[in-house]
Amino acid sequence: MLGLEQQLRKASDLAQLFYTLVNQTAQCVPYVQALLAHSVRPDELSVVAASDVPAVDFTAPYIVWAERVIKHQTAAGVANRQVLLTPDDLPNDLAADWRAFSLPPWLLWQPLPVEAREGKSAGVLMLFNERRWTDAEQGVSQHLAASAGHALFALRQVSLWRGWYPRWRNRRRFWVLLVLLAGVMLWPVRVSVLAPAQIIARDPWVATAPLDGVVEQVVVQPNQVVAEGELLTRLQATDLASAAELAAQAALLAEAELKTVQQGSFLDPRQKSRLAELEATVRIRQIEHAHAVERLQRASVRSAVAGVIVLDDPALWAGRPVRTGERILLVADPDQVEIEIRLPVKDAIAVEEQAEVRLFLDRAPLQPLSGQLRHAAYEPTEDSGQQMYYRLVASLDESAGDLPRLGLRGTAKVHGERVTLFFYLFRRPITAVRQWIGW
Repeated sequence: MLGLEQQLRKASDLAQLFYTLVNQTAQCVPYVQALLAHSVRPDELSVVAASDVPAVDFTAPYIVWAERVIKHQTAAGVANRQVLLTPDDLPNDLAADWRAFSLPPWLLWQPLPVEAREGKSAGVLMLFNERRWTDAEQGVSQHLAASAGHALFALRQVSLWRGWYPRWRNRRRFWVLLVLLAGVMLWPVRVSVLAPAQIIARDPWVATAPLDGVVEQVVVQPNQVVAEGELLTRLQATDLASAAELAAQAALLAEAELKTVQQGSFLDPRQKSRLAELEATVRIRQIEHAHAVERLQRASVRSAVAGVIVLDDPALWAGRPVRTGERILLVADPDQVEIEIRLPVKDAIAVEEQAEVRLFLDRAPLQPLSGQLRHAAYEPTEDSGQQMYYRLVASLDESAGDLPRLGLRGTAKVHGERVTLFFYLFRRPITAVRQWIGW
């Protein structure tokens, strides 16, 4: 505990202090996950740091839920005292989201009081744990919270205008610089944004599961060049082969029975009445046999086009059950590629069709590729890390020379409309302020 308090005193800025509180407090108070909410006024708390992540994505569902819990606690008047919470202590919608995120069942709500401000809270630590904290651990948490509150108060922001404005308010130079600055801020520039990008195939052929079954083997390797009709993968065909054999035997048996009745009808005219029925049975058995053979043949998936295999790891498919139509791999034309851009929601700008795009590949950052925006998704998508992004697709300039290889990654710069330099520099702060004030 003394070592942690020493780290709090050594913090040179708020970012370092936030990181210490959410990641190092576990040395004294056990928890699985931690969130830190901070603001100048206690009724305007917002999440500023989370354990095990370098930066907080305010559009992530988990962070949005935490903000709702903070507003609930503030409205209930319990934001300034230590409480233990479980999902049953919150409204039904907050409790349902708590369980949906698979968070630990115990939450320690620990305010960070500032004695110099009559004990008012400078922030709140939200600690999640699998078990209930003991009384001793809660006491240690309160002691550390007082030290953290004092550290937050010591590192509070100081206005830059206090010493700067009095020196310039009576000087002509101030007004000249102000006019020049206003003129520069009105200079028109093109807004742009950077986003991660990847080279993908344009209109690839999709190899899907032809029927329900289990993948026996993927016989091709990633980036392998295949020809039209070449075998790609096989499904387990033991049951299909048995069904085809049984259908073949049933067809032979029906044909034999028909032949016997045909021969016997010459001696017994009464058997002629069965000929039509048996002929229909033979046709049915032959159709069943043909269908079984067709299903057996479809268990081997062959390429319909020539191209390059796009696949992660063939070994991961061995023994995996698949359903009809499920995608297994892609066969792409290496000469038909395009750019896939994942634009984070927080960085989204207004883009138009045919907007200019420049791609900086990781392997050749000094040789950017040019392209034009071809498609932009209207709805954002959530990736595996619970980050929301818009999917953009851009075509490459055909005069760029050698096309990049499929799968290469880099950073894309997407250009938007023309705006003033002021808006270009302060676009994200303006967005944050509008979200904060609700206007």
